[in-house]
Amino acid sequence: MKFNDFIKKCQEKEVFKNLSIYLVSSWLLLQVFSVTWDPLGLPKITLTYLLLVLLLGFPFYMYLLWRFRLKSIKELGAKGNGEKVKSKVASSKSGIDLEGKRPMNLVPVHLKSSFHKMYFTFLLVISFIAVFSATLIIRANFMNRSESQALSMLTEPEKGNKIAVMKFENNTLDDKLDVIGKMAVDWIMHGITQNKVGQVISPKIIEEYSGLLKASMIPDGDQGVLREFLKPSKIIIGSYYLSEGQLLLQCSILDENMNNTLISFEPVGCDPSAPLDCIEALKQRILGYLVMEEKDPGNSFEETPPNFVAYQYLLEAHTKYSNTDPKYLDLLNEAIKADSTFFQPKVDRIEYYYNEQQFEKTDSLFRLLSKEANNNKRQMNLLNCYEALLKGDNRNIYKYFKNEYEIEPFDLANNSTAMVLALQFVNRPEDVDAIYSALSMEQMDLEKCRFCEFRNYMKALATIDLGHPEDAVQLLEPFRKKVGYVYLKEALLLSYVILHQEDNVKTLLDDIKLTNESKEWYALSVYAGKEFLLQENKKSANVYFDQVINSIQENYNGLNQTVKDLLPFAYYYKEDYAKAEKLFEDQFRRTSDPTLLSYLAITAHHNEKDTVAAQYLSQLDQMRTKFDFGKVDYALAQYYAALGDEKKALDHLLKAVADGKRYLSSTYQHDIHFKPYLQTAAFNRVMNFWK
Repeated sequence: MKFNDFIKKCQEKEVFKNLSIYLVSSWLLLQVFSVTWDPLGLPKITLTYLLLVLLLGFPFYMYLLWRFRLKSIKELGAKGNGEKVKSKVASSKSGIDLEGKRPMNLVPVHLKSSFHKMYFTFLLVISFIAVFSATLIIRANFMNRSESQALSMLTEPEKGNKIAVMKFENNTLDDKLDVIGKMAVDWIMHGITQNKVGQVISPKIIEEYSGLLKASMIPDGDQGVLREFLKPSKIIIGSYYLSEGQLLLQCSILDENMNNTLISFEPVGCDPSAPLDCIEALKQRILGYLVMEEKDPGNSFEETPPNFVAYQYLLEAHTKYSNTDPKYLDLLNEAIKADSTFFQPKVDRIEYYYNEQQFEKTDSLFRLLSKEANNNKRQMNLLNCYEALLKGDNRNIYKYFKNEYEIEPFDLANNSTAMVLALQFVNRPEDVDAIYSALSMEQMDLEKCRFCEFRNYMKALATIDLGHPEDAVQLLEPFRKKVGYVYLKEALLLSYVILHQEDNVKTLLDDIKLTNESKEWYALSVYAGKEFLLQENKKSANVYFDQVINSIQENYNGLNQTVKDLLPFAYYYKEDYAKAEKLFEDQFRRTSDPTLLSYLAITAHHNEKDTVAAQYLSQLDQMRTKFDFGKVDYALAQYYAALGDEKKALDHLLKAVADGKRYLSSTYQHDIHFKPYLQTAAFNRVMNFWK
């Protein structure tokens, strides 16, 4: 078919009319969308997506036009001709019906006609053009930077790191005060740059871009420059005015499209003759917000951004010191002094005193902070967690902290704490693996990671409690010959004892004697002996108790008191109650530790001093405090278990766990006193009390 005939045929079949409908509709849709995308709050890239869809949809529309219109027209024409022929032939054969003996359509439809071939040739060409054009658009918008972006004089920082500071608007009606706006901008920009919070886009850069670019490219001035070319993640705007003799500065931070306010700061006031006072205060609030957002986007503890100086104190405390170091507490107090509304250092200070077992101080600070707290959900969740902690309500401690953990599951401190709570507070070793696995430790320098040792320790203890000490050995053996890592070596020692690997126990303790301080060897030797007793291996247990006794006696004057205090326990586990009682008496006089009273009562009973034992029990009961967290009842449970009174022992043990006594590597199933009851229903109830 000739080209002119093809064009004529297309006109006859209204091909051009239908194609023009698609093109005009697409053009109108693009025009409308180019005006409405911004008010609708859609990203401008949506317009590019629409263009791609319409472009690639054009050849598909041409095919549908053929499939459902042009082809149908031809078939209808053929069908009509066929019916006429059929009628004529039937009448010529004296009424013989030929239907079924030959096709109904006696005039066939040539789907491979010259028009069909020409139409699909053009469809193929248009498809190629559409795909080629779409490829150029994709490369320009998604793979390469556009030329307009290449004009940028800014070095591209990390995504979301550009911060634009707009001119502060002078609403004082006094042109002489224009300098205050410039001072505010310069001061804020300097703070952002000095503290490396982000890369600053100044009003001067915005003005230069507005002058360099064609007006047609930027339909809405400075806002267009920011959105289309400089593309900051945050935009700082502000103004200042006079009210009742005071200079007031107000400021907001907008998102990259300038259609959503991220935060509006309370106005800052000062004497008009000292504008730097309020400029500095405003800068501190802005920096505090930006730093907190970078650290904890969208989930801040703070109702209002903290003073940046206060935040620096907090940051120094967290990065330089452990949360049990007095210098850590000093820096927290400095942070609170610099900003009395700063919530996080107040929470950290409560944690510090709790870890130091200064529970009265902890409770006092908690009550004070509870009065200051706002309706911030994260603040309330943490306060609920600390309230449960002070009550010994382990189930709720775990519940509330899990909410905090889910916000920051990759924070090492949160992750480590979640493991401790799962294992030691609610005895859910089955939860520990998922928490541990949330953070890969393959690329971590364990010597620099203060939480990593404890994470491995919790993981190992959980694995042992689940009945897989061999897996704990595999996890911990790489640390066997390293200096330090006492917690890990304790768990490894426990695994060896449970697996009856006595040679490995001996070798490990010999290594500890060489690579750790002597006090660690003494403590772990007593621990190994106690665990051998739990495995009903009294002979091996006594070997280690004897080693400790002989070594302490030989080196007594050169040892510190911590090591000397292990001696009565070695005698106690060897059932030499006479020597143990005397040493426990001396230790109790020095320390007043209520947990020693159960050992004193037990030794007195075995030494046939039941009256003395009763006096110790009475003294123990009088040492109950509001915050003993089951300590007294646990000691009473030990006493009655040693006497074989199962009911009283397990009743007190249940009270102890209900008051918050923790599941440690030395308590409950790891305590030799309760060995006879490990398989009882009452003991199982204790172990599952918080589940």
